[in-house]
Amino acid sequence: MHQAILTLVILLLIAQTVLAQLLKDGDYRIYYGNYQAPITHRFFTAKPNKGDGYVKTYPREDSDYQIWRLRNKSNGKVTLESKGARGKYLGLRHSGAHPGNYLGVVHKPVRFRITRKFGGPFTAYEFAYPKKVDGETLVVSHDDSDGKEEPYFVNFAIQGTQGVLGAYKMSRVSD
Repeated sequence: MHQAILTLVILLLIAQTVLAQLLKDGDYRIYYGNYQAPITHRFFTAKPNKGDGYVKTYPREDSDYQIWRLRNKSNGKVTLESKGARGKYLGLRHSGAHPGNYLGVVHKPVRFRITRKFGGPFTAYEFAYPKKVDGETLVVSHDDSDGKEEPYFVNFAIQGTQGVLGAYKMSRVSD
């Protein structure tokens, strides 16, 4: 009996380790759009300033501000550092973690929970805030609700809300 429980615990630990690193550490572009029409792709782009900057979605540019350095942390959590704004991470602006609040490029990283969604050419990843807020899970999304033209701000949205795009594609950037 004890050996069976020990084996089960070991298998669970191995599975947790495998699942924790869905993506390897490295540089990525984070985007959304029709995978068959690259012209529709919109990329997370850091817009730093002297304080905390912001993140918006733009068409592809040859810019380090669209490259994010992913680092795996413990328990399936990751941080995302802007390559163009070194030392600044995708994180909370002064308004905090609430639905609709914009994310920024800030000095204090957030350890987002990462989850793989879909598969094959549709593989995308969801980045969730590590703590529940008012009993809800917040995911990274973008705000296109005002009907204005792009670029859109990257913000928090409640997971599972209709119309919320909470899963993004990750394209590895080669050195």
